[in-house]
Amino acid sequence: MTIKKFAKDFLGKKYSPFIFFFGSLIVFTFILLAHSSGYAETVDHGAFKNNGVFNGINGSHLAINYFESTTINLGATDLGHTVKVDADILAMSTARNGMKIYISSSEKSLKTADGVNEIPYDNLGNTQVLKSDNSPNTWAIFLTKENALGQNEEYQIPICDNDNLTNECLLEEFDASVTMHPIDLKYGVNATSSLAPGTYSSKPLLLTGVISTSPTTEKPITSVLPSVVPLDASGHTVRNEAGQKLKHRMKIEVPIMERDMDVKPNDYKKFKATAGGLDCIIDPTSLVKTTAGISFDCTVDFDTATPLFQAGQKTEVVVETIPYGYTFSKQNAIQFVNSWVDYGYTGTPQEFTFPVTGKYKLEVMGASGGPRTPVQQAFNWYYNKDFNPGLGGYSSGYKDFNAGDRVALFVGGRGEASLDEGVNPNIIHKGGFNGGGNGSVGPLAWGNANPNWRNWGGAGGGGGTDIRPVSDENYVSPTNPGNKLRYRTPGDSNHALNEGPWIPLDHGSYQAVFEVENIPDSDFDGAAAYYDLNSAIDKQFRNVYSQKHGNFISVYFTYDVNQPAPTLMPNTAAEVRLLVKTTNTTAKIKSLKFYKLSDRIIVGGGGAGGTLIAGGGHGGGLTGGATIYSGNENPPYTNSFIRPEGATQTSGAGYGFGGSAPRLEDNTRSLQHPLGWQIQGRPGAGGGWCGGFVAQTPYDLSTVASGASGGSGYIGGVTSGISRRFDDGGDTSLWPTATYVAGHDGYIRISYATYPGGTP
Repeated sequence: MTIKKFAKDFLGKKYSPFIFFFGSLIVFTFILLAHSSGYAETVDHGAFKNNGVFNGINGSHLAINYFESTTINLGATDLGHTVKVDADILAMSTARNGMKIYISSSEKSLKTADGVNEIPYDNLGNTQVLKSDNSPNTWAIFLTKENALGQNEEYQIPICDNDNLTNECLLEEFDASVTMHPIDLKYGVNATSSLAPGTYSSKPLLLTGVISTSPTTEKPITSVLPSVVPLDASGHTVRNEAGQKLKHRMKIEVPIMERDMDVKPNDYKKFKATAGGLDCIIDPTSLVKTTAGISFDCTVDFDTATPLFQAGQKTEVVVETIPYGYTFSKQNAIQFVNSWVDYGYTGTPQEFTFPVTGKYKLEVMGASGGPRTPVQQAFNWYYNKDFNPGLGGYSSGYKDFNAGDRVALFVGGRGEASLDEGVNPNIIHKGGFNGGGNGSVGPLAWGNANPNWRNWGGAGGGGGTDIRPVSDENYVSPTNPGNKLRYRTPGDSNHALNEGPWIPLDHGSYQAVFEVENIPDSDFDGAAAYYDLNSAIDKQFRNVYSQKHGNFISVYFTYDVNQPAPTLMPNTAAEVRLLVKTTNTTAKIKSLKFYKLSDRIIVGGGGAGGTLIAGGGHGGGLTGGATIYSGNENPPYTNSFIRPEGATQTSGAGYGFGGSAPRLEDNTRSLQHPLGWQIQGRPGAGGGWCGGFVAQTPYDLSTVASGASGGSGYIGGVTSGISRRFDDGGDTSLWPTATYVAGHDGYIRISYATYPGGTP
């Protein structure tokens, strides 16, 4: 096309007054409430609401008026037919080409607030069904429209997904502007007496208004970058480390060519850009002209949308060329995504790859200690005072990562519950994954005792939760021929499953993580760790602790700076041996990875386990919580109870793991005492940056019981860090009420603090 012809055919067009507003999502929320079992006695509406948006391009306006909610009150009589209520929707648009209105939702069922009971949607297909009644104990949306004979009939319509609107959930289409037009829509419920009583609510129902376009004048936008916008759970934009909400800056390219390739100061005023109906403010200095078209940067504040966009939705970008009368658009140009990703407890190491370069917020929650058992819960001990498990601690902070960077995620597991010996003969109650200490059953002192008092156990401690650098070095992989691993000969009486591999290590504390197969818990008997190829006592690593969860075994150890230097090799050669029963001839080690614990980026401390008269110390904070005594505070009772203090940044029972309770190997575990005191088992401490403490004194009649403390958190690898315990006097909303008694596993949340396109 010559410049002369282009100017005649394109630039010579008259200014177009039409509004072409593709995919503008005007979202309105309806909450259906239903009381179960029967018929509708009354129908109430919420407050009247008028939601609308001004497009801004040539002054077009779109609005939908509605009652904010619809409530169906169900009585106790079984009617066995569908009760309906009008939706009372009014729509208007000044768009010359008209508009379309769709209905959608993220979930189709009505549910009670606790999620236990639900009323399913009747039409779960993808098409409208000619139907005016519901199946028993279902609900549906009914649309009245003309059939082929011009008669009004009711159609039970499907509910579209929010990000997949189809004509089957199209409520009405207008081919011109319209003023306050009613939509003939009803919500119906067919409830019977078999339905559980309660208030049933839907997820928000979204009404989407889309202004129609004319294919003869609207042109496609060449590109919109970046196109991804992360949102929080409520639809608000991301906050950066300074607490500022971020706007979205993007580069838009349109295929328009001008005769004058020079950029003049006011050239940006020739264009008006919108995204999702919101003004995108053009940066005058960013406008560039080429033979392929024109590009510019503009910034839009999605946090001002009414209503807010939600993750999973998409929206269009529209550019109006003011002097030329052309409208350019790109459907689904912007995609809204969750700003976060959550990782829960699996009992295995996990991994995360950062998708884009930017600053991220890291949040970790350690696991709680083991919960008390139903028998313990029913036991009235000193006015039923609290002896719940210690809760895990919370830590958060910010850190920069590049696209493709990877981190390892260790999510702590809840400690094992403390069981009385009559219920569970196990002496040991396991600590949770990632460093929770073990609890143990204590001996019984003779006396006039209730049988339910016999040999109370202490619960296992909760594991810490942390984010650390990835370890890609698998020391039993064929790619490591220099680090040989040798298995014992089948039938050999050697208690150790393996010799080697031998790993060069510097001074410090480590966690060796084995992935194994064919080793049931009953065959695993701990681990030993040495250096310098020598098993002499002075060549053994310090603070060795092992725990097994499924097919993963963690072995913690410390190579102390004060230990004798190696003599057989120039550098330390670590060797970790797994101990298994000699009858096991099929056990294998699939992988072995080493993590230096000082490399951890952020840690949430684990809580300690509870016991009959002791509440576990809470984990987290820079100092873990001390145990909580729940018995009589008057001597001599309180004098016989040991209360360990929590771990700090530099001290703990172990680096990364909590202390384990001592145990008696004597299966009788019985003592006599004239006072009839009951000696209780001891709980395990919580893991963390440093693990909590447990009293290591012998079980005797001078010590009735002991508690355990929580592990410490760590924020040394992040900026703007916070580390908290449940009992530090701050906001406790991070810990749901249900966890106070039942305990909880840990979790990790990684979310955007900055992202490509995000700008304060």
